Amino acid sequence: MSSPKDRMPRVESLTGLRWFAAFAVFLFHANQIIKLPTVHGISLGEFFRFGDAGVTFFYVLSGFVLTWSFSPAVDTGTFYWRRFARVWPALAVSTVIAWVSFDQVWHDSWKRTALSLSLTESWFPPADHFVANPVAWSVSCEAFFYLLFPFIIRPLLRLRLPALAVIAAAGLVIEWAYWFTVQDFIDPDDYWIQLSWFLRFPPIRFIEFLLGMITAAALLRGWRPRVNLWLALSAVPASVLVLWWGARQGWWGAHWSQQGLVPACVLVVLAAAIRDVSGRPSFFRSKPLVALGAWSYAFYLVHLSVIHWLTGTVKTGPASWTNLKVLLVWAVMGTALAWACYRWVEHPVERFLRGLYPRRVPSAPQAPQAPQAPREAVAAFGQRPDAAPTGPGALRQDIDDDARRSRSSVHLGA
Repeated sequence: MSSPKDRMPRVESLTGLRWFAAFAVFLFHANQIIKLPTVHGISLGEFFRFGDAGVTFFYVLSGFVLTWSFSPAVDTGTFYWRRFARVWPALAVSTVIAWVSFDQVWHDSWKRTALSLSLTESWFPPADHFVANPVAWSVSCEAFFYLLFPFIIRPLLRLRLPALAVIAAAGLVIEWAYWFTVQDFIDPDDYWIQLSWFLRFPPIRFIEFLLGMITAAALLRGWRPRVNLWLALSAVPASVLVLWWGARQGWWGAHWSQQGLVPACVLVVLAAAIRDVSGRPSFFRSKPLVALGAWSYAFYLVHLSVIHWLTGTVKTGPASWTNLKVLLVWAVMGTALAWACYRWVEHPVERFLRGLYPRRVPSAPQAPQAPQAPREAVAAFGQRPDAAPTGPGALRQDIDDDARRSRSSVHLGA
């Protein structure tokens, strides 16, 4: 087993940032219900709608963290089971909550619920009304990413920096070209359904996950660009302003947020990881934010149910600043429910499910390392606590290590 000094540094700032990504999605959905104030003729809602890019951030972050914490000592079957144990318990309980919140009936919702719980929802056209858990589609995209990960990670880690850069640039071009092309096929009379169908297509969203993998692979090869975290964070509002202004000028569609913010999301993940690796202090690594980040997956899954449930009890008026109080109530209630789901379902059930599948360690080394790989890459490819002998104590160490180092791998899946 590797010594502590050989383990990869934790990147817990990414866990803290997860909360802001989940909250951005919350603002996106709240904006569709509540009337927000207007400043100089511009509604705040015009900017809140960019919150759906929180899903993009989660996809990039998921690819990064899984690559950063990758160990060949974990076989493919174990990897798949751990991913299932990580995402499915919260998905199941949030689906029950959504059934109650949206007052669903069996004959309307059973098909969509079966697709959601089988992690295949994004492969089918979205429903035209709220059924199952409406926000859970992104988890099926994550399931597709997980399916591909074991077959991509080893070849990717062998690539040198120029090859990684070419793949990243090509992926970004493909995703943007895809978006510009599919807009011509969207029927204006069925805009939202068709738009959602194109946006949710797992193979195209895999590019965002791949960009996260490439970023981590480059860092493992010793790449350390000088990127200030706060400057990287400022790229997010700057990108939002560019996208908002371009849409007003008619240069692109008004709902191009998830694709247009991809570079900013990658930059934030990169800068936060470098800051953690260098050992510098980070506000996003504080205990309150790490705790919120741990609850962020559950918050994402339950927030729309909370909004819908409270819409009839928490009255909203005409567009005004007082409506922000309603947002606060929704956020507090959603956070409390997310904590309960994490505390009583997500985390304990994950531990239980992981204990059902014994950890198997390959008898022979795997994934030969590239020549001249830096020390960081050698540590990543060598044994982690995952390679320790099985047993209750070893399992707890493994789960706790993952909880500290790999929490950021979900998921909004988003």
